[in-house]
Order: sequence, then C-alpha cells, then structure tokens
Amino acid sequence: MDKTLSSPNRMVWQYFNALRRLCYRVVTNENKAEIPQDATLCVILAVTGVEIFLNTYFRIMINEEPYEHAKEHILNDLARQASLDKKIKEWPDKVLGKSIQLDSGVGLEFTNLKKLRNKLIHFSSDYEIFKFSGVTINGLADTTVYDSLDANSALKALETAEKFICEIFRLRGIEEANICHALHSWTGKVPTYSK
Repeated sequence: MDKTLSSPNRMVWQYFNALRRLCYRVVTNENKAEIPQDATLCVILAVTGVEIFLNTYFRIMINEEPYEHAKEHILNDLARQASLDKKIKEWPDKVLGKSIQLDSGVGLEFTNLKKLRNKLIHFSSDYEIFKFSGVTINGLADTTVYDSLDANSALKALETAEKFICEIFRLRGIEEANICHALHSWTGKVPTYSK
C-alpha cells in the first residue's frame, strides 16, 4: 500500500464525523434494541476522538518554539502509547503549564465519560443468581450500564468530548471568540451564530 499523507486534523475529523453521524442515527432510530448499541459506539468514539486529538494536537504543539521544552516527554509518551489518563493529567501541565481540573466542570464530565466507556469496553460478566418462585437461574450478567444508554447518552458523549477539546484550546490561550473556529478546524463542527 502506498503511503497516504494528510493534514494532521484529518483523523480527528474522521472520528468526529462518524460520531456525529452515529448520534443522528441514535436520535432518529425507532428500533429500541439498536439504540443502546449505537449509544455505546458513540461513547467509545467520543473518548477515542479526544485521545486522537490529544495525540495529534500536542505532537504538533511541541514543534513550536514556546512548547519545545516538552518535546522529548511527549514523544516518549507517544512511542510508549501512554494511557489516556497520563495524557490528560500530565500533558497540559507539561506543555502549557496549566492543568485541567478533573474534579469539577468539563474535566469531571470527561472523567465520567471515560469511566462509562471503560465499563462498556472492559465488560466482564458477573455470576449473579436470581431466585423467583422456586426457580433459580445461575450465572446472570449485570448489563444495567449498557441498558441505561439512550439517545441522550450519545449526544452527551459528543458534547462532553467537544467541551473537553475546547478546554484544551482555552488552556493554550485561544481567545473565547475563536474557540468555535478552533473546534471547527479540528473536529469539523461548524460554528453556529446567534443574533
């Protein structure tokens, strides 16, 4: 296969375009069995999209003079495929000298989204026992988290991912009026304007 070269934001766009398309499908889908399936994929795509954004955005930033001090650290983390937790906790402070508060606001929202994603992708069956009217069923799995997903779960995952990326832009010092344009540039979300 021939090498394909693209703009750095391309993969972020691809994931967020897929996420938005899937969110639309969840919202308009009338098949109740498919809604948690697609909402699960939305949660997974939202977290993965943020990680791809972090990998690419910070990889680009460390080539700029103000951020070159963190180049070796970020490149080592990328080479070792450092965890998303490590990237979120360390990279903004290491590169920008500022941290995202993970115990409140969008930091907490994203942390909770990541926990939800982890419950879904690291699902392991319980061995619950159900007894009713003399009948015992052994080996049941608790699928409460999965079964609780709906269209709002999908939309909230997308919104949280976008807000988290916007917080990175703020830490970098992008002016508030330009945040929507940066989000458009990186994720394809077209800015909306109100009168």
